Amino acid sequence: MSCPTKEEVEAAVAENEETKKQAYETRMEKLKLLDQQTRVPHLLIELRSLGFVEIQGKNTGGIYDKLSNWLKKNWRATDKVMGLVRKASDEQSCFCCGYYVTYGVDKLQDHQKLCDRAWQLGEPKENGVPSGNNTYKARGDEGENNMGKLTMKLAQFMTNECGWTLQVCDAGNLGYSGEIREQQLKFKAPHPLNLVSPLVMIELRQVGYIEVNGSNSQEIFDKLGSFFASKWQAKQVKADPDYCDLKYRTDTFKKRGGEGENNMGQRTMELVDFMVKECQWTMVTCNGGNFGRKGDKREQQLIFRNDEFVQHGADHIMVELRTVGYIEINGLHDAGDTKEHLINFMVEQWGCKEYTKYFWEGGTEFCDLKYTCPDNFYELNLLTNNLGKRTLELAGFLAQHGWALMLCNGGSVTPDPHHFPNNILREQQVKFTKSPEKAAAPLLLVEFRTQPANDEPPQWHSIIEIVGPDTNGVYAKLHDFITEFMGGQDIGGNLTHCDKLYHFEGFELHSSEVEENGRWGGFMNGESNIGQWTMRLCDYMVDHLGEWDLIVCNSDNLSTSFQHGSGDGKYFNSVTAREMQMVFRHRPGGRAVFMAAGHVEPLGRPPLEPPPYWTEEACVAGTLGQKLVPGSPDELAWMQEILDKTFKNKVTRDRKDGQPLADRYKAVQCIRSEHPGLWDRFAERRRVVSESCKTPGALESFTTPKTTDACPGLAQRCTHVSVGNPANQAYLLHGTNPTSAVAILNSSFTVNLAGKSAGTMFGPGVYLAESSTKADEYARDDVGGEYDGLYAVLVCRALLGRSYVTEQAGDFSDRVLSGEFEHVLGDREKAVGTFREFIFFHEASIYPEYAVFYRREKDGQILPPPPRMEAPAMERMEGVE
Repeated sequence: MSCPTKEEVEAAVAENEETKKQAYETRMEKLKLLDQQTRVPHLLIELRSLGFVEIQGKNTGGIYDKLSNWLKKNWRATDKVMGLVRKASDEQSCFCCGYYVTYGVDKLQDHQKLCDRAWQLGEPKENGVPSGNNTYKARGDEGENNMGKLTMKLAQFMTNECGWTLQVCDAGNLGYSGEIREQQLKFKAPHPLNLVSPLVMIELRQVGYIEVNGSNSQEIFDKLGSFFASKWQAKQVKADPDYCDLKYRTDTFKKRGGEGENNMGQRTMELVDFMVKECQWTMVTCNGGNFGRKGDKREQQLIFRNDEFVQHGADHIMVELRTVGYIEINGLHDAGDTKEHLINFMVEQWGCKEYTKYFWEGGTEFCDLKYTCPDNFYELNLLTNNLGKRTLELAGFLAQHGWALMLCNGGSVTPDPHHFPNNILREQQVKFTKSPEKAAAPLLLVEFRTQPANDEPPQWHSIIEIVGPDTNGVYAKLHDFITEFMGGQDIGGNLTHCDKLYHFEGFELHSSEVEENGRWGGFMNGESNIGQWTMRLCDYMVDHLGEWDLIVCNSDNLSTSFQHGSGDGKYFNSVTAREMQMVFRHRPGGRAVFMAAGHVEPLGRPPLEPPPYWTEEACVAGTLGQKLVPGSPDELAWMQEILDKTFKNKVTRDRKDGQPLADRYKAVQCIRSEHPGLWDRFAERRRVVSESCKTPGALESFTTPKTTDACPGLAQRCTHVSVGNPANQAYLLHGTNPTSAVAILNSSFTVNLAGKSAGTMFGPGVYLAESSTKADEYARDDVGGEYDGLYAVLVCRALLGRSYVTEQAGDFSDRVLSGEFEHVLGDREKAVGTFREFIFFHEASIYPEYAVFYRREKDGQILPPPPRMEAPAMERMEGVE
């Protein structure tokens, strides 16, 4: 058989590219169809230390362009247009072997891209790896790097500026010593309270360091410093601001033996207790990394969010499953009588035995409890394993005692990578929180995996595993998704490591550089499309099916090695394997997405008479479309005044949620909108109304709403020091849900939508209230997520002008649109003892200024949210009365 010529290799490459192009077009059609049906999206943003930022998921609210602008401004990123493409070699490999397929750097065609969008940090060198940007930094042999700092900068932008909810953050390592780092951030649909909830990351590095990045909210940096010093005898060292915000040196992290035993789980739970119980921060995510040739230099990242008003479980326990043959438990001081039940489960159900120490281990405890597992407790076949199944078995047991699965993440150690690189000791950290309501719901685990099959050339199989009960027929629904959209095939058979197994050849992996060295760094360390399918599956489960919540989305990087030669000439090539583990919790219902329109065009000039208390100079200049500003303590106090002093113990037929009437509405946070476009429109209308109210007898038609006397601080803002309040400005209320509240701050009310969510007793206008009780009749909480049970009321500036007062129902819009009056006052208080409502028919007469988020309380206790199968649709919520 003759060696292939260059022309033959080029023809083979062209044929392969055409096949890939057809597969790409099919995949894009499927993804487009899925995205068209998605309201509640998920996003994955990946930072890769090789010099790339990638995003996967539906482009909702213009988030791609927002992220692109931020990356280009802050990290000097550029759109990824060049990359690795397959080509025929320029030279023969040797005289007798002919030409072969290799990689070169060229402009990428669409079918050669595996991400929904990608950016590069620097210009690609001849090997395809970007250089010259220096955004990502690393140094030394202990794993020091700035990935944590970059992560928090990006997370702050996505949450505090764009409102997206950080769901999971996890780290991965590739390369000879784990020096190629990847950081994945998973976000779910935006929520307004993310705009005002700071984040902090604490990274524990087993080599002896603690690093802190993020917001120093409530002086958390000082509190952490005191904790590290007193609990772990840590000493603060100078932090390089390019790498982290705070840095400490400590000897508190321990390891022993050659099988990966360490005390990182124990130290992690001590930190969790401090942050959650003493500082009242919420644990968002906790993940582990493995640096070093063996992967035994452990790294633990924890992210906490400062939203102390959220009702969350304060007790946590961690169980670590280690395939070397052990189970370790930490946090048992929180477990109460669950400890004895858990011990019984380990012994009676799983057949484990309490660990017996070796004499050389000494008296130092690395965990609260440790058990030795029976033979074959862990199933391992290459990368296939039963850790997912064991995780759900454990979660099912602990759920009976009120402990809900919160997070889980994987890791691995390779004790002897030189001689036995496929002897991978896997670990699964599983965290639980005390939350009986959540614990009662069924779980479902779905895992994506690539299993390397060959190294010359690199090849792999794509696998999908499902573990968990067939709740509400979810197996059939997942089968439809996997087979119709992904093209997977049900393998069936007698399975012991999972409940359902699919084969799928659609997970694609790319090389990281032109000449990857499988012996020293591994093959296929570049981008993949697993995240693309992961986000669409999350969308499908959470949004399309509408009855599942995503609680875990954890990635892991491993490898399979292939031997070449023998004796002294023996060596191994490794091929990277990627895994993605998702866990969903069953919950009927869904919620609408806010910021779907997203971008607000700048006014392009200074707005007319902007308020003197605006803090964003770009809004005052009209060069920024809108800025949402966290309310000050004074403003939050004003909001509480209005809620308290306009409360009325009265129920009307408009209250349809079936809950008892609260006796107080407790404001927990507020956001103020600085919106030049809407303000300019409002200010112009104010001039018109002021002129109209100069007519004789106009003042006799003025009405003062109860909100004016309730909050003098806000009322003062409606009065000009020299001209007074000629347009009869006042603040009024409109109840809604948190997501719609911010959408209305973004675009205001639309009169022609009014009345879709309630009646139109006095005509099709915008209905505002002077009583917090009346506004609360239309308020809803967002179903699902961290902010269940939080309601919203908009506090709006309104131009009352002259009031047309009526006690009877009817369409009185003509009395306003004719210019005779500026609004209709429906006085049902006088007629039947209920409430007065203010109805407007000019959109410019209202400036929605504040969104206030509050809880309903009765007898000093928080009222739980009412049972509801699904959230109201967005279009029904934007309408008013």
